[in-house]
Amino acid sequence: MDATNTAPIYDLLITERGDVIADAAHAAEQTRLKAADTLDFHLADKAKDHTA
Repeated sequence: MDATNTAPIYDLLITERGDVIADAAHAAEQTRLKAADTLDFHLADKAKDHTA
């Protein structure tokens, strides 16, 4: 999160605690990518068709 576009209280919180919102968004995206990769069974089937 860009601290220059926020209220001063948020700038202080980000300085003290880190950018929790950005960290949570990053963790959510990593989880989404891992879940999509894990649950995508169609790719494995297509790979078998091309190697056979």
